[in-house]
Amino acid sequence: MERRIIDLCLSLGAIENVEQMSVVKGVLTAASAILPSVQFKDREHRDTRCNLYYACIANAGSNKSRVGNLDKLILPIHNEIKKQEDALRSTIPKNETPPPRRNVLISGNITRARVIEHLCANNDVPLIVVDTEMDSIVTSMRADYGGFRAELRKAYHGEFISSSKITGDLLHEAHDPHMSILVTGTYDQCVNYLRPLGDGFASRHLFDVNLSQTVFKPYSNGSQLNPSLQLDLWASHFLRMWEYFNKRDVLVTFEEDQYQILNEFAIKEEQSIHQGLDSNSKDFLYRHVLMQLKLASTLTAMEAYFNNDSSNVLRCGDDNFDFAYRIMTNSYGHAQDLYGVLPTEKEAVVALNDSARMVLNGVSDIFTAKNAYDVGKSIGLAPRTVRDILSKLRTLKLIERTVSKSDYKKL
Repeated sequence: MERRIIDLCLSLGAIENVEQMSVVKGVLTAASAILPSVQFKDREHRDTRCNLYYACIANAGSNKSRVGNLDKLILPIHNEIKKQEDALRSTIPKNETPPPRRNVLISGNITRARVIEHLCANNDVPLIVVDTEMDSIVTSMRADYGGFRAELRKAYHGEFISSSKITGDLLHEAHDPHMSILVTGTYDQCVNYLRPLGDGFASRHLFDVNLSQTVFKPYSNGSQLNPSLQLDLWASHFLRMWEYFNKRDVLVTFEEDQYQILNEFAIKEEQSIHQGLDSNSKDFLYRHVLMQLKLASTLTAMEAYFNNDSSNVLRCGDDNFDFAYRIMTNSYGHAQDLYGVLPTEKEAVVALNDSARMVLNGVSDIFTAKNAYDVGKSIGLAPRTVRDILSKLRTLKLIERTVSKSDYKKL
């Protein structure tokens, strides 16, 4: 599946690896939304769905629209369900209350009550929030009484959600809800979207963070790209993929050596947190471990569709597992970098202060974390502060890790 998805990225103009990875995460998030019947077993051997949440964070002018335009992959399914709902409502007498409307694509500008109604009505119909402006959903959360972050957290794990209203004695219940989120925004938008970090909403996301300085790209007649045509082609595949798996339970299985790779990653990263090499909370790590299985299951189901494999049990191949692993570790690295620069107080920009410049200027082109700590110590900075500075420098693409978490080079 990797080759097919990378070819799609190239046809959308994502040439560099960094650009491709941001689109890949969006494509798989959209695909995960339309596969409610595809499941895998989690650590406790519970049936778990593949739905993903994805936040793409970049500066204005960095072409985040490539990711935002992926809503077109879902449009044929959205239009099909809308047509069915319109036909149903045309048969209901005007004096009768119609049932909650099934919907597929929704924006962030929605209320808590409406989210619950859609989850209740949809059952196995896909539901995905796609919004190119994170502050739309932030505004909705603040305007709605009590917000609905709790419902979004529950929907990620398919947990029971209900709402009871006095007016009309209405009761809405969503058993095993299936929902995905795909949002893009700038850094200042993501600050309010993700915080507070402690409630677990942020850690449920795949991340792609690129706050490097944007550079103007000249307009030209020479491009042979036709992104709309490619999106329409893949949208037809998404419609058929949804029909292919609709109302057919499919289980994705993994080999013991694949679990071993995942366990070794988790143990190593947990030790890094314990040793103070990383400052992110463990829930970001644990949920990324689960995302690995979600990503791999989504890739496995997509491959089964293209290969016309109608088996009810699908084994995840090593190629799909490896591709998912690279996506997951890339996202986790971005989450760690973002975690280090998210403000504890209101701060709307990631920028170098005097201390960060002194640390950057004080180390050589190739250096270790210890070298940075020594520079920090010489100017009165604690190791934790230096770690946060290193995260900021990575986010701004001024440095990058090399052979290990403690080895760096300037860019």
